[in-house]
Amino acid sequence: MYNIVLAEKDAEYQEIFQEALEEMSLPTTLTIVNDGKELMDKLKAAQSSTYNVVVLDVNIPKKSGIQCLKEIRKNNRWNNTFSVVLTSDKNRNQVEKAYGAGANLFLTKPDSYNAYLETIRRILTSEWEMSLPIFR
Repeated sequence: MYNIVLAEKDAEYQEIFQEALEEMSLPTTLTIVNDGKELMDKLKAAQSSTYNVVVLDVNIPKKSGIQCLKEIRKNNRWNNTFSVVLTSDKNRNQVEKAYGAGANLFLTKPDSYNAYLETIRRILTSEWEMSLPIFR
């Protein structure tokens, strides 16, 4: 079972992400937040194992995705949380910043629905993710 929290400001991407999960028929629970502050509030309020996958954009309001990643990695409660940056930002510096802040995976948002579906499949079948203790 995947308990995913998606931090994404764009309502269209929120909807596509949700539709793609439904189409893949994977056992998931999806929580959607609109900004970094809301993401961190959700994580802090939840039981430590509530969310095993965090998907976030680097350019979310109130607290950037990079700031959120750093905060997530500082807290031992979230050591087993698989953190994925899914962004339309193609700046190579963002890739380095994201991995430096603790991202497990960095992906660029694809242009087509089918490619987006494949991206979500990649997130949920990543070798990095499967090596985490929560998936053993």
